[in-house]
Amino acid sequence: MSAGERVSPAGPASSGPGAEIGAVAEVDEPAAPGVPADPGLAAERDRLARTLRETRLQLAMTQARLAALEQSATMELGRTLVRAARRPWSRGVQLPADLVRLWRERGGLTGPGAATLALASAQLGDLAGGGERFLSALTAPGLGAPGSQAPGWTPPGLVITGVLSARACAALTPDAAVHPLLPHDADVVLESAGADLVLIEAAAILAGSAWAYAGDPAAADRGRRLGRLIAAARALGKPVIFVRNVPAHLAPGLDWVAGSCDAVSDEGFGVPLARFNPIGLAGSRPGDPVYADARDPREPPAVRALLNAVTSASGPGVVRVAGPVPWRRRPALYREHALFVTASADQAREQLACGARVIMLGGGPVAGAVMPAGDFWDAPALREGIAGLRACAPLAAAEILPVLREIFLTQATPARLAALTALAGLGDHLIAGRRIAVLARAADAAAASALSAALARQRLTPAEVVVVTGAPDAASAELPARAVTAVLGDLADRGVSIRSVPLVTGGPDTAGLPGVAGDREPGDWRRHAASAARSPWVVPWHAGREYHDAYLADLACARECAQADVAGYGGAVYSFTASLEPALARREFFASGDPPHGLRLFSVS
Repeated sequence: MSAGERVSPAGPASSGPGAEIGAVAEVDEPAAPGVPADPGLAAERDRLARTLRETRLQLAMTQARLAALEQSATMELGRTLVRAARRPWSRGVQLPADLVRLWRERGGLTGPGAATLALASAQLGDLAGGGERFLSALTAPGLGAPGSQAPGWTPPGLVITGVLSARACAALTPDAAVHPLLPHDADVVLESAGADLVLIEAAAILAGSAWAYAGDPAAADRGRRLGRLIAAARALGKPVIFVRNVPAHLAPGLDWVAGSCDAVSDEGFGVPLARFNPIGLAGSRPGDPVYADARDPREPPAVRALLNAVTSASGPGVVRVAGPVPWRRRPALYREHALFVTASADQAREQLACGARVIMLGGGPVAGAVMPAGDFWDAPALREGIAGLRACAPLAAAEILPVLREIFLTQATPARLAALTALAGLGDHLIAGRRIAVLARAADAAAASALSAALARQRLTPAEVVVVTGAPDAASAELPARAVTAVLGDLADRGVSIRSVPLVTGGPDTAGLPGVAGDREPGDWRRHAASAARSPWVVPWHAGREYHDAYLADLACARECAQADVAGYGGAVYSFTASLEPALARREFFASGDPPHGLRLFSVS
């Protein structure tokens, strides 16, 4: 790796189920460098790709219409008569009762089935009438990602597309390659992105977005395009998940969307720690309580009564209502104050991640927030609790980090993404930011047993363990490697990948790297182990050192908050630094003999 080169996340890959459509574009031999491609062949390729896309859409719409028609009263009547004709003695006597039942259930389909039937019929009519949009007609699918032909290009861990709001895209971007879809180009982007997962977010269908009112009968065109998008994604074999992250009264008429998707999730996208974190937190912050939102006229009556009691009264316990706060401004607002009052569990976790105290009015228990002694607050107790917390000093780092750790393990965006991928039948190995390889040395089975016990106690399980074993010659290293692999079998049963590599001596060490205090050992075993690792992040594990059970979790949480290249213990608490001992870093940092310059070094403590 040359000097000055940075390791950066790569763009999206043109792989997955949607890549087979792009195979139409690979019929012809690639042109030689400097020779222009035949425009006639390119036009024919684009025409065939569009024809294939339309055919698959027509097939998906026909299947949806057939599935809906099979539940119609006419089909049920025909089946009943056929059964009675085939078995007149057993089924014929029940024919009057069956006909009465069908007469009572007449009236056609209702609910999501009727919406699916109407949507499929309308879309088939559009396709038969040649209602192809201008952009889809002139854009060839399957073009792949920019830079995908570069020699050092590697695909990202997870590629997501779908109907997403700007806030959701900002939350998902640090952990996945995100391609939001718009109504006019959904078909083309869906096929060319090579996405692993298609998400339909309920918040992206609210007023003010490109897909606004897609569930409203008055916006039939957008609803039709949304249904066509879901059908096309399922035809391509991509799992589609409906994320219902807003109340039903804000986005009504979406039952047919939930019925058309493969799965439904009532959870949001979690806390994006890359935005909500205590980095750069001031030591002194005002302790006046703040309600960081506008008053909702449809808030629950109990919450309305409590807010009226603490926002309209005068005194030390009064709460200031901040009014509408743009989502881009919220992280800075949360870091500027030491005490918040909220009724939203998601907002409470974001405020806790920014190092503030939070009083929950409702919405369920939140770890780290102040909850009422009973089932609900009463006004005097709430005023007293606010006044007591207002007099306290802002939270110190020792009080913030345990709460931040719990959010990282259970409520952060990568944790929610892992739940969504499991819901879609995909593996959690796609979340690259949480894939950590532990680099260790074990000369015998006893050292491997101690390593296995220490890693089993960690709250964050590593994705991979690379063990440097044995003696310098390969023959004597064979038996220890087998013994070490057998001892680490318990970790393998938990889904941890075990790699064993022989010891190499005489290599260069990492001492003297700019800004890094390396281990001055005769052989750089870490470089050898990192070269064999497959995970994007590595953590050197030193035998004989005592590690607490949250060691890996704290390092991974700090890296996720700071989006740094190297994390370690440099003497400062949650801040960027110029020099530290690397405890977690990119794989290329240890695997390369010439680590890149300009690295972002982040100190945990």
